[in-house]
Amino acid sequence: MDGLFILLLVGLTSVGAYWVGAKGFGLSGRGLRRAVERVLECVGMMLVFLVGNLAAGIVAILAARAVTQQFVSLYLIDDETLVILSLLQGFAFQCWRDASAP
Repeated sequence: MDGLFILLLVGLTSVGAYWVGAKGFGLSGRGLRRAVERVLECVGMMLVFLVGNLAAGIVAILAARAVTQQFVSLYLIDDETLVILSLLQGFAFQCWRDASAP
């Protein structure tokens, strides 16, 4: 039930944003398609950075275990901050790619 409520809420605000954009600001439907494509590119890049950060963290923890002969927990990388920073890294990298495109 909670998931359905969230989907309905996001659906309604999306329809409202489309209506305001189209009627209020005169934005085109074609521009919306390009915007959605760019968002999906950003999400993909964000996921690439998240997987890369997780992999680097796991490798670093396993190396620390091998070198120090002490137990270092993998839970060190179980932090919301890593997800948020990875999302920012991916977004910044994608914006940089877009700004550098001819």
